Amino acid sequence: MKRINLKTFGFLTLAIVLLSSGNINAQRGYGWGNRQGNGPGYYCNNIPDLTADQKNEITSLRTAHLKKMQNYRNRLAEKRVKLQTLRTAENVDMKAVNRTIDEMSKIRTDMQKDREQHFQNVRKILTADQRVYFDNTRSGRAYGAGYGRCGGRGFGAGYGGRGYGRCRAW
Repeated sequence: MKRINLKTFGFLTLAIVLLSSGNINAQRGYGWGNRQGNGPGYYCNNIPDLTADQKNEITSLRTAHLKKMQNYRNRLAEKRVKLQTLRTAENVDMKAVNRTIDEMSKIRTDMQKDREQHFQNVRKILTADQRVYFDNTRSGRAYGAGYGRCGGRGFGAGYGGRGYGRCRAW
C-alpha cells in the first residue's frame, strides 16, 4: 500500500512539474518587458496637436542630432579599442591610458551637452501646452528607444538600468 502511494505521489509531482514548466518556457524571461513602444517613428508622436510643420522641423532636427550622436559613438568605440590596446601592452604607459580615458570622458560630455541642446531645440518649436506635455512625459527623451518603459526590460533597475527590481522613475 505504501509503495503505491509513493509511486502515485512521484507521478503526480512529475506531472505538476512538467505541466508548469511548459508555461514557464513560454515567457520572455525575467526582466524583459513586453517591448511595447510607439514604434520606429515614435519620436514626439504623442505630443498633442503637433502641426505638420512642427513634425517636419522636429524630424529634421532629430536626423541631424542622430548623425552627430553616431559620430560620437564611433569616436568613443575607437577610443575603447585604443584603451584596450594600451591596457594589454607589455609595458603599460599610464600617461597614454589616462589621456585616452580623458578623451573618452570629453566625448561623453560633448554627447550629453548635444543631447540637452537638441532637447531644448525641440522645446523651442513647441507651444506652451505642448512644452508642458513634452517636459512631463519626457517624450523627447529616447529612454528605451521605442521599447516601452525601461528599454523593454520590464521594471529593472539593476546594472545599467536593467535587470531586477523596480525601474527608476524618470
